[in-house]
Amino acid sequence: MSYPYPQDRHRDRKEKGEQPYKDAKESMNQTESSLHAEAIAFGQEHKADAEDHDSMLKLQAEERLAAINKEIEREHRTHEEK
Repeated sequence: MSYPYPQDRHRDRKEKGEQPYKDAKESMNQTESSLHAEAIAFGQEHKADAEDHDSMLKLQAEERLAAINKEIEREHRTHEEK
């Protein structure tokens, strides 16, 4: 909830006390820490997948480069024969 004037926030704290703010802050900190823990767990679970994906891409790139080199050699030979 946003207060249009700073004095409204001060008056609200005087009337309601500090506890609602402390409870909300503690709840937010707990939520943030649980989200952080979930993010770390997700990252660790998918780290192996990313490594497999990287190795697969590297292998595909090597195969493609080998095929391109063979094609270039063939073209080079046909130009030399002419």
